[in-house]
Amino acid sequence: MRGCSIIFFSRWTLFQGLIVALLIGFAFIAEMFKEDIGIPFSSTDPVPTPVLTTSMFLIVTIGLISLLMIFQVKKSDTFLKHRLWDKMYIIMPVIIGISLILLIILFVTEPFSTVIQNNRWMIYVLGYYILFLINAAVVAMIHKAKKNTISNESKIAYSFAWTSLGLIAVIFIL
Repeated sequence: MRGCSIIFFSRWTLFQGLIVALLIGFAFIAEMFKEDIGIPFSSTDPVPTPVLTTSMFLIVTIGLISLLMIFQVKKSDTFLKHRLWDKMYIIMPVIIGISLILLIILFVTEPFSTVIQNNRWMIYVLGYYILFLINAAVVAMIHKAKKNTISNESKIAYSFAWTSLGLIAVIFIL
């Protein structure tokens, strides 16, 4: 059927679509419980409830992002095999730095700040973007360190664990 314009997706693409839908749904749930996710500076509890809910939010989000990557590995034989991935451990921190500078400018600039405050969904999109970049940077570091000694799925699983532990450690330190 050469002339047919229907695009057939693999089951991995459908799973990725489901993950994106879950991320969107998760943002709506987080918005409903937004008071419980933020961490107040004046908290005196040893492990305040907001820290636990924020940690769970991060773990679930990073888990879903990691699943997106795992489904991409299943779908594509070339994922994590391009020559650029050997340099990505240097490139990703630069991309994260540039992105953070742009986000700070975005939040400080008055017209953009007002738009973002009126459209809170943008905050979740930006948060997912930053978490994706952090997770991809960790994948790049693990990819550089392990080369071909472990599977790509294992590299992504390790990146999920290290990214989650690192961000939770930052939350508990702050």
